[in-house]
Amino acid sequence: MRSAGVRSGELNAIAPDLAPIFREYEHELAEGGFIDWSGTLELAISTIARPDRHRLVGLPTLLLDVAVRSEVEFEFLSALVLAARTTLATVPAGDIETLHRFRDRLSFETSDLDLDAGEPNDALARLQRHLFNEHKNPAELEGGDQIEIFSAPGEGRECVEIARRILSLARDGIRFDRVAVLLRSADVYRSHLAEAFSRSGIPVHFARGTVRPEPAGRAFCCLLDCAAEGLSAQKFAEYLSLGQVPDAVSGEPPEAPPRDDLWIAPDPETTPASTLAGASGSTTMPECNPVVPESPDGPVCGGHLRAPRRWERLLVDAAVIGGSDRWRRRLNGLANDLRRRLEATEAQEDARSAAISRELDDLAAFSGFALPLIDELEGLPISAIWREWLDRLSALAARSLKRPQRVLAVLAELEPMASVGPATLDEILAVLRGLLLEAAEPPSLRRYGKLFVGTVESARGLSFEAVFVPGLAEKMFPKKIVEEPILLDVVRARLDSGLATNRSRLDHERLALALAVGAAERRMFFSYPRVELDQSRPRVPSFYALEVVRAAEGRLPDFAELARRAETVAASRLGWPAPDDSNEAIDDAEHDLAVLGGLMGLTDGGAGRARYLLGVNPHLARTLRHRYQRWNRGWTVADGLLSSSADVRSLMAKHALDARSYSPTALQTFSRCPYSFFLHAIQRIVPREIVVAIDDLDPLQRGSLIHDVQFTLFARLTAESLLPVRPGNLERAGALLEEVMAAVTDRYEDEWAPAIDQVWKNAVAEVRADLREWLRRMSEDTSGFVPRHFELSFGLARDADRGKADPRSVSDAVLLDCGIRLRGSIDLVERHPSGLLRVVDHKTGRNAGVGEAVIDGGKSLQPVLYALAGEKMFEDDKVSEGRLYFCTSIGQFSEQIVALDQRARDAALDVATVIGRAIERPFLPAAPAERQCGQCDYRAVCGPYEEIRSARKPQGDLDTLQALRAWP
Repeated sequence: MRSAGVRSGELNAIAPDLAPIFREYEHELAEGGFIDWSGTLELAISTIARPDRHRLVGLPTLLLDVAVRSEVEFEFLSALVLAARTTLATVPAGDIETLHRFRDRLSFETSDLDLDAGEPNDALARLQRHLFNEHKNPAELEGGDQIEIFSAPGEGRECVEIARRILSLARDGIRFDRVAVLLRSADVYRSHLAEAFSRSGIPVHFARGTVRPEPAGRAFCCLLDCAAEGLSAQKFAEYLSLGQVPDAVSGEPPEAPPRDDLWIAPDPETTPASTLAGASGSTTMPECNPVVPESPDGPVCGGHLRAPRRWERLLVDAAVIGGSDRWRRRLNGLANDLRRRLEATEAQEDARSAAISRELDDLAAFSGFALPLIDELEGLPISAIWREWLDRLSALAARSLKRPQRVLAVLAELEPMASVGPATLDEILAVLRGLLLEAAEPPSLRRYGKLFVGTVESARGLSFEAVFVPGLAEKMFPKKIVEEPILLDVVRARLDSGLATNRSRLDHERLALALAVGAAERRMFFSYPRVELDQSRPRVPSFYALEVVRAAEGRLPDFAELARRAETVAASRLGWPAPDDSNEAIDDAEHDLAVLGGLMGLTDGGAGRARYLLGVNPHLARTLRHRYQRWNRGWTVADGLLSSSADVRSLMAKHALDARSYSPTALQTFSRCPYSFFLHAIQRIVPREIVVAIDDLDPLQRGSLIHDVQFTLFARLTAESLLPVRPGNLERAGALLEEVMAAVTDRYEDEWAPAIDQVWKNAVAEVRADLREWLRRMSEDTSGFVPRHFELSFGLARDADRGKADPRSVSDAVLLDCGIRLRGSIDLVERHPSGLLRVVDHKTGRNAGVGEAVIDGGKSLQPVLYALAGEKMFEDDKVSEGRLYFCTSIGQFSEQIVALDQRARDAALDVATVIGRAIERPFLPAAPAERQCGQCDYRAVCGPYEEIRSARKPQGDLDTLQALRAWP
């Protein structure tokens, strides 16, 4: 309104609601010593009238396509024109508003150059003459190749097609600097054009420069969002993901330097010279963060903080809101949960236990670094003046960012607002987002030799041999015209001040197209995206495209005809982003795809035409040869670990069954797939974790809780001489179970700090019900076996050290007679009055076994191997059987009992022989059992077709494996 010459007094009668806001705005300008654009022009007008004005003022003046959009701009030009000796102004034919001001208000003599040119006879000239001329319909004329309208699926593909046509123009002899791309929706197309021109190698000059994402600014905004959203874990994770974490000092963020050392000179174009002159010392921030040599074991590596994967999913947003205490409790709970997992998996899985150990180290590094920042975010004021905000945010930026210079420069630019306020954090963020999320890149100093890319307005006074106008689609060009709700058009008309209305907005959209068309000398290209990729819906061309055809060819097509015409010109597809002709490719990737696309349509011939790809891309050559070998009918090194090399055999000798310890769980993976066994037990590659909703305890947590309750309960029952549990003492045993359950669950709740209380309570209720039923069934057991040893571990030194194992546990692994060095933990050893022992392993999952099983094809080794281990640990006693007991309702309280007879011993020997020879050779191919690929953790490594591929290979090499799988 100030630019239109409106003053606060005029608003009192016409728009009384706006008048106080207007007066307050002017008061803030005066009190803060600020100036806006209208004030700048008013200052320039007064300067023109001064005797000591600039030496260029008063000389003959040329106004080349200058747009006059407001009253204050008109007053400035009026003063400039009146001071000049003579003035010549050029105005585009469609700029009626500017023409009116020059002709009617400044009394300029005007001359219409189009009237002297006569009727044009080519399509481009007709378009320039008749565009939006509603008073004359041109005669029909074929458009020829001067004007082209094409479409593409999405803005990205549209920009690729533009680059393709620019390269074609260059081959025809048109220089790059004689071609322009004029934008009406610059924000939408700028990044797509930059990518397309970079791929095609076209030098480009962006008239207004470009913007690039600013990682430091984005990271800082994420931290402030974290504070604004109640210390949101998701926002803190976004901060970490941007790689802007500073080097840690003793595991914590660096301390912020003194406030005076944090001042960074902002952009000199936006900062008063007096401010810069008053700055003491250097205008660049000293190295406030000491250089810490990076170490892979340090808390920060390459700007990224070590943190357990997907930890933020465990800190459910709904649960972390509540301050830094909640963060500490949840992180401590996560650490305790990981320790429990380590205890539960150490006896079974090498790969997973090693991964959990690394995750614990990462969590310690993460906690030491993140919690001080969380404390600082929590300490930010709810509301304060800008002076306090600038001081607090400068210190936060220095502590939390690896390179805080730009953030500090933006904060320094806001120094004039120091006395403004109070302001809330949301208001601070509203100001900072626009300044920090992106950084401006200035345009190149010289545009010649480069393609011109700019807004339509930036092409005023310029002409090019070829002009491209993208985005000629609905709601893009013209933009959707909406009346300003704060000051309606009716009120604007009463003010009679030249404020924009819907009518003038429509005129500006038409003028923009006229300016773009007027800049072309030989060729004109219009394009639009025919698919809106974000919404997955088709797009239709703008009605401006219909007007282009009408003005150039003298006929008005319908939308369907225009869409077919535009789609035919550019045969571009989303599913195959390459042209039909490889000579029209903009880069190597398109060229290769075009060549392959042509070959795919051939039924015969074409052999060797794509062989060049193997020479230019060694990775592709290796991949194709590897894939050929995997589908070949012979076993090759591409099928897994298959090598007769002495070096490989020497390395694998360290993994022989008697050279290192294995858990039964690790050995069980061999029969499912030897290659899976290699990845899991030898390479120790951790399977990819699948993120699931937190609606229940995961199996490891549930199993750990149940086993801990059972271990503690057996100890209490033994102390009170209540074993075996029988109906007579079941009531007392049940009471002890309730006491133990309450104590253990309270400890777990305190250690784990569950994210969702109701999920924890539901899970505890289910576990309590299962354990009650387990205890009742134990009291009805008539086998005569009495529990004697609980959590009997071997090869697990930590269990013995922590006191969570039976006193008979040993730290060394047990070497079985079959040649397997075994480690693990037996849940329960029971003794019969006859002296026989029974080894029991409790399971908390489903029973997927078969009846009368011994090793179930090598997939269930724990009953036999644990029984053999018990035999070694109790040499004076006889172990009669091994038992798997599924002690929850999920497993239906079922059992699998395997007698330790000669058949079981032969099965164990067969397992040791088959696996031992496979390691020794080595011969560990991807040869999955039937329907095992769908359940494999390593399917992402091998792909879904290993079962089909292995069936094509010589099956004689798998005889021993198949014999193992045939065991009941």
